[in-house]
Amino acid sequence: MKSSRPQVPILPQQRLPRIVAPAIGLISLWFISCKPETYYSEKNTLAFSQDTVWFDTVFTRKSGSTYPISVTKIISIKNPEKQPVKANFTLASGAQSQFRVSIDGESGTTFQDIEIDAKDSVFIFVQCKLEPNNNTLPVIVLDSLIAEINGQKRNTKLAAYGWDANYYHDTIFDQNVTWTDNGKPYVIVGYMGLTQGSTMNINAGVQVFASARSSIYVGGTLNVKGTTNKRVSIRGDKPVWETQFLPNQWGGIHFLIGSTNNTIRYADITNATIGVRVDSLPVNGTDNLILSNTKIQYCGQACLLGITAHIKATNCLFADAGSYSFLGLLGGKYNFNHCTFAEYSGISARTDGHFGVTNTLRNSNGQLLKHEPLQCVMNNSIVFGYNKEELELDQTNLSPFVFDLENNLLKSQNPNSILTKPNTLNKDPRFVDTDRGNYQIDSLSAGYKKAAIFGSPVVDDLLGITRKSQPDLGCYEKLP
Repeated sequence: MKSSRPQVPILPQQRLPRIVAPAIGLISLWFISCKPETYYSEKNTLAFSQDTVWFDTVFTRKSGSTYPISVTKIISIKNPEKQPVKANFTLASGAQSQFRVSIDGESGTTFQDIEIDAKDSVFIFVQCKLEPNNNTLPVIVLDSLIAEINGQKRNTKLAAYGWDANYYHDTIFDQNVTWTDNGKPYVIVGYMGLTQGSTMNINAGVQVFASARSSIYVGGTLNVKGTTNKRVSIRGDKPVWETQFLPNQWGGIHFLIGSTNNTIRYADITNATIGVRVDSLPVNGTDNLILSNTKIQYCGQACLLGITAHIKATNCLFADAGSYSFLGLLGGKYNFNHCTFAEYSGISARTDGHFGVTNTLRNSNGQLLKHEPLQCVMNNSIVFGYNKEELELDQTNLSPFVFDLENNLLKSQNPNSILTKPNTLNKDPRFVDTDRGNYQIDSLSAGYKKAAIFGSPVVDDLLGITRKSQPDLGCYEKLP
């Protein structure tokens, strides 16, 4: 293959007169001796992007491991002068520092003669790797990065909250276990499993953090026992504000075939790929899972997935997932009362509805592989999002398909005229702040004071607030 680069013609070699050669040598020496020196500014006018590098809560180091290391913070330092400067940088605590610094691709505690060109910048990368502190509450860890320019010093403070944790790495429980709120969070590294016949209780106030590629597999029974004042939190292992809206930080909770009598109450489950997945109807017809007063939010694929499962949910929020707030696949039995299903996150370019039910299983070509009976009952709930149609339905007449929705607020064009009972369509629920995932409503909402009684009255809302005599639709009762 010929190169597209232009070719320089090769000229025949010519002999220069002997008198020219010494002249060329003198000229070269003259140019070398006249090469300008580099002059460095004697000023100290460097502009620092920040005077404090702050890390929100960071877990202390797992024994025998380098896990976890914090997110990376960046400091930029700009030289506004017309001449370069040289700077020295030192970590005040030296080798004992719990912070890690990298400049120009080199890591260390002392950096000498770092040159910053005129009108240019240097970037400093900072991480923290905190040692255990034997405390139940976060403890602040401090250090400073000292910059010395022309004999003058400037400190950039480094600060982090270090939080000790209970670590579980690739753990299988084959007997009953209880996690209690002892002031330390529980951190799952890798997988965690619960075998059939064993029960796990997660008591009120417990905080669980799962690392990347971690999942919780339940073959036995899981009871999450949050309360109004002490909710249980299960989320990704970066306990900082910046990451609270990011999906796919961990796998999620997966209830396996044979798992029954599971309950999740007053819990916040966030940042997973699939928040909660439930496989298969129990043999004796009882519920696989009962959810109440629970939020499942910011999930990459689905908040709640049932595969031929039996799920009952009351006062729950399923919101901001890449594809589905709820998907009932290959039939199953589902009952929702006073729930909110919403999707405004823009995690993916979604074209289909985010509330999906089907009594089929199809391959990628749409060919029917299997079918099972479906029964989905929903009352006093809200299904809304930015698409014109937020209900995604697929059915075959080879198995029963019961889609019983009554007294709900829905974003829908009533696909296939399948909504036979009274519902409110396409009227604004007036959520408080969809950008921040706040799906409470106001008094102008189409769901305000529109709930009815189906079975036993629901006396409170997701937050435990007592409902009015004429309650609101969805999981939240409007605040006074």
